[in-house]
Amino acid sequence: MKTTIIGLGLIGGSIALGLRKSGLATELIGVDMNSTNAMKAVELGLVDKILLEDEAIAKADLIIVAIPVNALHAFLPAVLDAVKKDAVVIDSGSTKGLICKSVSNHPKRSQFVAAHQIAGTENSGPTAAFHGLFKGKTNIICEASKSSEQALARARQVF
Repeated sequence: MKTTIIGLGLIGGSIALGLRKSGLATELIGVDMNSTNAMKAVELGLVDKILLEDEAIAKADLIIVAIPVNALHAFLPAVLDAVKKDAVVIDSGSTKGLICKSVSNHPKRSQFVAAHQIAGTENSGPTAAFHGLFKGKTNIICEASKSSEQALARARQVF
């Protein structure tokens, strides 16, 4: 499946590595506000290419949003605005109040899975990403009743 990772640091990069190793992602597209991080993510093989966010979102079957929570709640509605009809959006934010509230009335809310992967290190950026970060870790899905069965099935497959 074509996958877009928004935020190519420790969490986003580690998710990308897992998706690549599992074979779930046929193509990994990266988006990062920091052009140095974006190019480093390609160099490290975390993603296949970098695209502008609108194009990257529109092409994807799966979108992982792994950006800081303070930016995520403001950014997420625009992601849902841009996704195609059957695409699934999963976030990795650690707190959910503002995130879930920001999309509570969005017409594509059912395509979103609010998730929190309880994993991490003190390091950041694409060079901090590693395969196995999430192995044996807890992953919480929030507001599952607001996500479609298709979105939940895809999220469980990813996790």
